[in-house]
Amino acid sequence: MTFAGDPPEVVGVTNQSTGFCPEPKCWGAVAAALDQAGVRHPDGWTAAFVFRRCPACGQRNLVKDDWWRCAVCDAGLPRGWNF
Repeated sequence: MTFAGDPPEVVGVTNQSTGFCPEPKCWGAVAAALDQAGVRHPDGWTAAFVFRRCPACGQRNLVKDDWWRCAVCDAGLPRGWNF
């Protein structure tokens, strides 16, 4: 999350977190928290990412270009969120 201005407002926000790996559809929760705090923000992610854990080797993967294969072991990745 990137802030700018005075008072501060969010000028950039992504779901790129290699710990929790949230789905892009969780934007509503982020927006609600920022609204409750009175912080202006974009209407959505400035960049959204899709993460999946490999069921074969357990590695975290960033899905790119609709390529649903593990970058480490090449196993298929599930379409549903699995963190």
